Amino acid sequence: MLTSARVAKSAPPTVAAPFVQTRTFTHNFLADVRIDHGPRDLYARLFLRGDTLLRERGINLTFAPLHELLEVNRRNSDSWRGLLPIFSVEDGGFTDDNGFCLLARTSDGQVVAAQAARFYDMTDSSFKAETESLRLFYPDPEAQRHNGEKIAVTAPSAEVITGPTVFSGAVWYHPSVRKQGLTSILPRLTKALSQTRWDTDVTLSFMAEDVVKLGTAPRAGYAHVEWAIDLIDTPVAPGTVHSALIWSSRDELIDYFSGLLTPRDAKVDPIVHHRSA
Repeated sequence: MLTSARVAKSAPPTVAAPFVQTRTFTHNFLADVRIDHGPRDLYARLFLRGDTLLRERGINLTFAPLHELLEVNRRNSDSWRGLLPIFSVEDGGFTDDNGFCLLARTSDGQVVAAQAARFYDMTDSSFKAETESLRLFYPDPEAQRHNGEKIAVTAPSAEVITGPTVFSGAVWYHPSVRKQGLTSILPRLTKALSQTRWDTDVTLSFMAEDVVKLGTAPRAGYAHVEWAIDLIDTPVAPGTVHSALIWSSRDELIDYFSGLLTPRDAKVDPIVHHRSA
């Protein structure tokens, strides 16, 4: 089973201490990073390498207030589908305690990319149960679900994914930057930041069928693509959105992170390296 051996079944749900210091939002994300879990040297090198690559493209990455993610999404509806309730501060229970978002900006302040992550403690449940019950979407599914809204889960691993889990998503790239290689940088940073905050064994997401066919899942760090997750009459889109469950284990992500590094990345900022809880 894809469970966390480090979490006792009888333990009450908890959320790890935030992995960022007092959030400044206007500074580069490195100013707020704190490495609490995982291979510190690897993460420090990864964060520095990612920041360097983004700066070479004229882009600054920052943590952002969660409500801003929703605002940016609505301003860019022509190139970005509406957010899943998972990442909604209005009705999805997305808070600073269980999630974060990253926004990438050009030198003139234009937001050109976004990523987000949300933590779920499924110690006494499973991903299939949380998804089909719509608890993945809403704090009070029975009161909040839309007419006819449901999610059908047949992906095999959904039944055995339990324990602390991260849902990574809200992925968007402005059309003006979609050929700049950001898809090899931002997903790695988001997933590594999630792991060092929550020390989870599994990171997962949904991916629509047409996107899967483009070969996007492995480029985004997902080693497994399983069918299916069918989103039926959800706020994202009417009708049925046929999607895959995409996921990776902790060790698979470590290999993925290493893919951004080169031998010359050996120099590590000691401040980032030693910053911990």
